[in-house]
Amino acid sequence: MADEHQEVVIPVIGEELSADAVPVATGGIRVTKRVHSHEEVIEQELQKSHVEVKRVKTERVVDGPQPVRRVGNTLIVPVVSEVLRIEKQWVMTEEIHLTEVKESETVQNKISLNRETAQIERIDAAGQVVAPLEQERQASDQPAPPASMLQSTAAQPRSKEKVLGRPRSVLKRRLEEK
Repeated sequence: MADEHQEVVIPVIGEELSADAVPVATGGIRVTKRVHSHEEVIEQELQKSHVEVKRVKTERVVDGPQPVRRVGNTLIVPVVSEVLRIEKQWVMTEEIHLTEVKESETVQNKISLNRETAQIERIDAAGQVVAPLEQERQASDQPAPPASMLQSTAAQPRSKEKVLGRPRSVLKRRLEEK
């Protein structure tokens, strides 16, 4: 009879309900960028220089090799040689004068410059264009939504296009705030 005095515990179970909002992409924004090229003419002043070489005969007696010297923008390089006489002496046979001549020239070149433009369209969940965003914004006179409120959708973006979408809960919250 030991079985009659044992306590039996019967658990009581209750269910609780928990609900969360799940973001669902219902549409998005597509941005298409295009590059347009145009040419502009620029003017730039360029400088070039060259050296004129002139040999000057001197036949002057000197004490030994002479240093290179500068007179204005002319660099003078002495050339000496030994000449045999009764005694040996230095004779400067010539000088080489190197003069730098600078010229200025203005040149014109055509340069191709690129500029991008962007077309923004609102698309639905199937990826179909609903309306260009500029027309929609002008109709509602409201600024474009901040980028932090946009999320990527599962739609396949085409080359150089970005598709962005907003979850339904964010749209609902924005409507309630107004």
